[in-house]
Amino acid sequence: MKTISYTTLNCQESGNTFIQGIRGVKNSSNVYIAGSLVESPELTYGLLYEGPIKFNGVAGKWNKIMFPGDNVVNTSCYGPNNLDGGGVQIVGSYKLANDSNTYGFLYAGPTNGSGEWIKVEPNGGDTKIVFVHSVMGGYAVGNYDTEYYNDRAFIYDINSKEFLEIKAEGAYTTTLYGIWYNGGNSYTLAGGCTFDGPTRLSQAFIVDWDSDTKKTSNWKFYQYLGHDVRNIISHFEGITSDDAGGYNLPCDFVDTSEIGAAFVNISRNEDGTFSEANYKHLNYPLQTVKWTSANTAYKNNILGVYLLPDNNGGNYVISYNAEVL
Repeated sequence: MKTISYTTLNCQESGNTFIQGIRGVKNSSNVYIAGSLVESPELTYGLLYEGPIKFNGVAGKWNKIMFPGDNVVNTSCYGPNNLDGGGVQIVGSYKLANDSNTYGFLYAGPTNGSGEWIKVEPNGGDTKIVFVHSVMGGYAVGNYDTEYYNDRAFIYDINSKEFLEIKAEGAYTTTLYGIWYNGGNSYTLAGGCTFDGPTRLSQAFIVDWDSDTKKTSNWKFYQYLGHDVRNIISHFEGITSDDAGGYNLPCDFVDTSEIGAAFVNISRNEDGTFSEANYKHLNYPLQTVKWTSANTAYKNNILGVYLLPDNNGGNYVISYNAEVL
């Protein structure tokens, strides 16, 4: 039976830390961890950590970074990745003062944020909200909203700056939160989608994508513990290799009694399709925890946040790592 080791994983700056992405540093035992630091309702910095995944608040280094511009008040970093030739790629979103829109970005350069920042605009820029969630192997994935429709998933070719929309057949909405590069022209994507119109709840999915043909294959849909799709929300928040031909994924779910999180393992069948999922429930082990989320995965680690009540009738957020042993 698998056991879980929980540790706190907060930036030491004042504010609420949200961990939202992780990737191993090339040729190193260290990791990049991306997220955001909410210093106040009016100001959020992007975060990038480089160092060991296990630390007591002193190892490694946290960098506070911000999309360039005098009126940028919010930068949220999601997926980090190794940049060819050294440095780091980061994707995420940013907001401007007195502007209700959310804009996507791609960053490339040193971990201190002094490199190149690029605005990412699918659909010809006709967007209201853009989230770029994950980047690997020359491609980034995310989703966007426009004035007329929500939750359109895209793959962004970093070299050509072209966008490809991805949609689960028959789905009302599709979102992409994770991309894993298998090698060659093979990628595996993860996210969530809704069927039967806007009032129906969501399913998580995993799917293969070929960068040469631009085609998807092996679509597989999941509900947490196999529950009825009409009674529960399930969503995969990222994807990583399990080093055994399959994948580990962070899963968030909502059912009639709980908003929760899980570690998910999915293997390959002999014909290359995806197996059923094995789930391990995650809940940070404090009695006062209100809920726990699963935001990103690295090897057998799931990183996310948990919510605690404060002394003023509100809540504060703490980030954590759960190692599934």
